[in-house]
Amino acid sequence: MPFDRGSAPDSLSRKERMLRALRRQPVDRIPTQSNYTRAMGRLLSRHFGIAEAQLPERLGNHLLRVDLNYPRRTNADGSIEFDWWGAGWDTRTEGYWHAFSPLKESLDLDRLAWPDPNDPAILGTAERTILQHGAASFIAPNLGMCLFERAWSLRGFDCLLMDMLERTAWVEELLDRITEIQESLARRFVAAGVDGGYFGDDYGAQRAMLFSPRLWRRLIKPRLAKLFSVFVDAGLPVILHSDGDIRAILPDLVEIGVTTLNPVQPEVLDHAWLYREYGTKLSFYGGVSTQGVLPGGTVEAVRAATIACARTLAPEGTGLLLGASHRMQSDIPARNVEAMLDAFNGTDS
Repeated sequence: MPFDRGSAPDSLSRKERMLRALRRQPVDRIPTQSNYTRAMGRLLSRHFGIAEAQLPERLGNHLLRVDLNYPRRTNADGSIEFDWWGAGWDTRTEGYWHAFSPLKESLDLDRLAWPDPNDPAILGTAERTILQHGAASFIAPNLGMCLFERAWSLRGFDCLLMDMLERTAWVEELLDRITEIQESLARRFVAAGVDGGYFGDDYGAQRAMLFSPRLWRRLIKPRLAKLFSVFVDAGLPVILHSDGDIRAILPDLVEIGVTTLNPVQPEVLDHAWLYREYGTKLSFYGGVSTQGVLPGGTVEAVRAATIACARTLAPEGTGLLLGASHRMQSDIPARNVEAMLDAFNGTDS
């Protein structure tokens, strides 16, 4: 893609390229990142004839996320896997399908087996990854489902939405306990040497927020600000993944420290509007639709959509981590992934 590199060096490491792009500084080329489900990873590895461990390199990925180490418990038949917090997820689906809420039948927060954020074992793999790859790779901790999503995973989605109105004080106590644990994890990751924070918390549906901006500002915003501040105070970028139409709270997110917004779904947030309103305040990550063009478009449409995304969200050639908007699932044809990669590499310029 023929973008002016401005004063960018001729050749940057992936880490340097990421840091500069997230800060909207000149880069030699737009960094890229496309994530995928386990099933899609197996399909793409077979398609490209490579080991699954080689797939991030083949996709040109720039962001290396590190997670926690903990025993992966399942139920008797293996159909539900329990995460670090005790929430259960259906193993028979490709995405995240919630299957168990430990607080569904009880409001007693003291009876919940809360995880220990100071357990020395949980950061073992992350620390080794940082030591091995930290010089050249941009590494961020995966603090997905950081607050609202973590609360509903423990209580149940419908129950929590009702609780937010009917048991607001109880929800605030639940969120405070989650925040305390997440803040401890964030501080440990920063001390370990990560390059930024990666948070996930979905607040939007396709056409509106899941609950009112007023309620978000009361319950979520001050606690989210506390989590972000761990990275802000360290001078590190803050990436937030938040699905759906969250236009109403974008000014708040900028205010509390978000530097990079993901997934910038074209079906939900118009890219031209987004750049016009926030191009000097935010950098962007994602943009190529896993809802529309990647699973359902032609090869030509995928190339065009990828190039259009880059030209609209990064008209100066920076401020974008370009890639699939969400984790690619197995409904996406491999030929369309190749078309996106071709566009990444500028074969159509």
